Amino acid sequence: MVGLTKEQIINRIIRERGLSKGEIEKRIKEIARKHGISEHAAAVMLAEELGVGLEEGEELLHIADLVPGMSNVNIVARVLRKFPPREYTKKDGSKGQVANLIIYDSTGQARLVLWDNFVSRYYNELNSGDVIKVIDPLVKEGMRGVELHANFRTRIIKNPEDPRVSEIPPLEEVQTFNYRRVKIKDLEGNERFVELRGTIARLYRVITYDSCPECRRKVDYDPSTNTWVCPEHGAVKPVKMVVLDFGLDDSTGYIRVTLFGDDAAELLGESPEEIDERLKKLIEEGLTLREAGRKLAEETYYPLLGREIIVRGNVTEDKFLGTLLKARTWEEVDERREIELARRELREVLKTLGGE
Repeated sequence: MVGLTKEQIINRIIRERGLSKGEIEKRIKEIARKHGISEHAAAVMLAEELGVGLEEGEELLHIADLVPGMSNVNIVARVLRKFPPREYTKKDGSKGQVANLIIYDSTGQARLVLWDNFVSRYYNELNSGDVIKVIDPLVKEGMRGVELHANFRTRIIKNPEDPRVSEIPPLEEVQTFNYRRVKIKDLEGNERFVELRGTIARLYRVITYDSCPECRRKVDYDPSTNTWVCPEHGAVKPVKMVVLDFGLDDSTGYIRVTLFGDDAAELLGESPEEIDERLKKLIEEGLTLREAGRKLAEETYYPLLGREIIVRGNVTEDKFLGTLLKARTWEEVDERREIELARRELREVLKTLGGE
């Protein structure tokens, strides 16, 4: 007797064969109808046809195992970072709340999205460093990879008893997870997962755009139906997304950095809605969006100049702007961590010199 549920079998087929959930469900129904069996038995038969193993027991999935469309999954992870909740407008015109947390395990990172009552229920109870078990979230594709969206079936357990807990690196170690510290002068272009420490030397622009509340991609307004349309999710009520462009100097070189979303708003110290209102006022005064974005950056957020931060992301080459860092996140400089990095660097130097 196979101990996996139908949903768990579907998840394995998704992960191992790359089929969509819709396609798998369709094939299961066809097999069930053809053979006069239950859909669970049909799922087992389909897995056998595709060569997908169905060993018994609960699947101990990790973030790297997740594929958009999976359901009935659970993940054990540690909270890396939490962003302030923000308000959005629902389809019926009422107001709701959404909050994002970045979580990680031994295999990678993901965004955990809390909606409405989940914000009041869990947000204040969870802090950076806490280990949680997220049971039965929606698994979706986001701008930066897989996202877990809490829904009415989801439960979040703090400090769970689970064998995966022991695998999760401590918070102080994961701050460099998948990223390597480099000097700007050593960048050649197209590096991935790099970390830079430097001073904000210039502010180029601050802009906002309307985005899908689920995937945060840019949405377009359709005047014929008076709706905002996301290419993936159709008609939606948009939320504001912030983009901040600035220059970073680390004394060895200079690079332009682009920071998006909650990270950009957090660095600016205001909500996306507040930033959007500032831009609207400048545009109402006769400025273009480009002019308003530049003026807002230079005249309102100038106190950021001279601030030393750490940014992490991927390096790209732009035809007009040259070398850019598309930042995934930023954080304040932690002197204790910097001392440890210096010690590691010194140990490496001593090794090359034949020391201990």
